[in-house]
Amino acid sequence: MTNSEPNSGTRLGADLYGLWRAGRDNLPTVAAVYSTAGDALDAAAVGVAGAFVRSGNLPGVPYGPAYQPWTELHDILAKICHDTADNIEATADALCVATVEYARADYEAASEFARLLEVNGEPKADIG
Repeated sequence: MTNSEPNSGTRLGADLYGLWRAGRDNLPTVAAVYSTAGDALDAAAVGVAGAFVRSGNLPGVPYGPAYQPWTELHDILAKICHDTADNIEATADALCVATVEYARADYEAASEFARLLEVNGEPKADIG
């Protein structure tokens, strides 16, 4: 077997465990970090408008010129964080589906995957 050939049997089973671990532990942990960052950005926006209120003696809108760019930046950053978390979670789910499908197609790989699950336990995300 050369490096360009796909794995099968026990090697594939070990790879499947790695994919399963990525889908059940690693990626959900990373997604949680992005989700927490998005939540923190959302919380930072609550009540911040008061910091941009202009004195009643100044003409124009009640908020200073920095308010609109700040809210636009906030909205963009929060959306990026939440969308990234969602995309990472979807990728994690896809890895788990792929793992199950590959295991169904290769009995020897499925046996090794099951053995590794038994030895190492079910991976769990560290999301607090």
